[in-house]
Amino acid sequence: MKKQVKIMVHHLLIEIVGSVFLNDKELMEKFFTQIAEAYQKPVLGMRVHQFQPHGLSGLLVMPESHVAIHTWPEYQYAALDLFLQAPLDPETSLPWVIEYFKPQEIKVVELERGVGENNVPLVRSRLP
Repeated sequence: MKKQVKIMVHHLLIEIVGSVFLNDKELMEKFFTQIAEAYQKPVLGMRVHQFQPHGLSGLLVMPESHVAIHTWPEYQYAALDLFLQAPLDPETSLPWVIEYFKPQEIKVVELERGVGENNVPLVRSRLP
């Protein structure tokens, strides 16, 4: 008998490497706004904090979805999480990551999250 699986969320873990655009608070707010508009989700909360002398931490909260980022401009590195309600496809946001941050490289891990048979929590990689 095949197990019943209900995917609730698609979660991308993105490493942004080699970007010089990771210390711009306005740019980050525009990126978050682009994501919310593209997925047609209302913004429940958005906050980008600018650290001194450099670095940002940001969070965009939408119904059953969020985007979080932490940047280390001195290393041209950022860690970005895209946590989107299924059936939304977070991979469609990768061109925006490239457009806004112009990284030399991005590394992506995609997880499917939800429940399996008998409502047992499920986290699985979509990678082969």
